[in-house]
Amino acid sequence: MSDPCPRLLLVDDHALYLTGLRLMLAQAWPDAEVRVASTWGEAQAELVNQPADLVLLDIHLPDAHGLAMLPRWRARWPEVPVLVMSADVDGVLVQQAREAGAAGYLPKSAQPDDVVAAVRTCLEGGQAWAHLPYGLLQPPLAEARPELAVAEPGRSLSPLQAEILKLVGRGQSPKAIARALGLPEGDVRAELSWVTESLNASSREQAFELALQRGWLTP
Repeated sequence: MSDPCPRLLLVDDHALYLTGLRLMLAQAWPDAEVRVASTWGEAQAELVNQPADLVLLDIHLPDAHGLAMLPRWRARWPEVPVLVMSADVDGVLVQQAREAGAAGYLPKSAQPDDVVAAVRTCLEGGQAWAHLPYGLLQPPLAEARPELAVAEPGRSLSPLQAEILKLVGRGQSPKAIARALGLPEGDVRAELSWVTESLNASSREQAFELALQRGWLTP
């Protein structure tokens, strides 16, 4: 059985998703110690200050790509399992997560029971890949890329990111965008930070122009 009081570190810059995730975990482990970090740097500082029994790691962070940095983390804290959680469910990313040393891969669309089951499996020392679509469970190793593709998820925008960039194109500030979409301003800034970095843009306005050029947005 897993520890009734596990120490969990949730690494994600989406406050709304984190709120829901914490509620799910609290129902299964009411006495769990749950800490959160919104950047890779914050997460690393949390682990330095205090160990964890499991890390739930998002791929897209404002200051790093989770899969690119994961091997360094696993080398430093090999005893701490990492469960990757992402809205991107892609065979290449799943294979990269395995090669980087993740203990499992959890789609953000997973049902609460699946989330709890995956977390429990990792806490017990197991592997949690079973909640992925069948075709992604065993991608051919021969087709795996030798290096992690840091910019891989930057091939498209999520609906929310597209909506935010459209408002950027209309000259609206992050504060105005947050008000228009009913989101915390921090969430809007986090999305803009990730998109800007993914596009190698120097500003959010340039990110909007590059997204138009790549056909990710329609004028």
